[in-house]
Amino acid sequence: MAQPFREVLREAAGSVWEAIFAHPFVTQLGDGTLDRQRFLFFVRQDALYLQDFARVLCLGGARADTLDTLDMFAEHAATVVRVERSLHTGWSEKLGISSDELSRTVRAPVTQAYTRHMLAVAQAGSLAEIVAVVLPCYWIYWEVGQRLKDRLPAEPLYAEWIRAYSAEGFGAHVEQQLGLIDRLAAECGTAERERLIEHFVDSSRYEYLFWDQAYRQEQWPV
Repeated sequence: MAQPFREVLREAAGSVWEAIFAHPFVTQLGDGTLDRQRFLFFVRQDALYLQDFARVLCLGGARADTLDTLDMFAEHAATVVRVERSLHTGWSEKLGISSDELSRTVRAPVTQAYTRHMLAVAQAGSLAEIVAVVLPCYWIYWEVGQRLKDRLPAEPLYAEWIRAYSAEGFGAHVEQQLGLIDRLAAECGTAERERLIEHFVDSSRYEYLFWDQAYRQEQWPV
């Protein structure tokens, strides 16, 4: 029996994922010691990231090969938009910043590069390539949530974040994307499967850099 393609992808990005799980942003988020300014930086950049992530999901819907797949992408894109709006309201209030201040946030270097990477693949690639390029965002956050959920930190904001990404509803979305990549990859030739692996690993690397950017609060140097 052929190995599910999700396992091929996971193995290809294994060292990157282990570096993410060991990153101080993730470990300090889990134990509640993460500096609030680092988390604030992350939330502000995530709000910008999610705007483009939703656009990529819409492009996935435009490539959908079945009505079920179209429905899935439409639902996921709508969910992302609702999450992004919640960042502008509830989260901004909890973090002590105004919605206007959040809306003036400039994309930091990794945010810019990562979103442009996804949009380029989504505009020129196949449906399978779109799934491969967005899948690390789904799957890595789910894995982080699962690893941190059993010992929630005392800091309520961090505990809320962990609960959101370890929730069954989010897990169901992850499983939908995993099932789709397995199905689509089975129909791909060797060259396209190699592109899927490349997109998945590149997005996984950007995920690491996104955490690292927030931890260092990296801005454009000039």
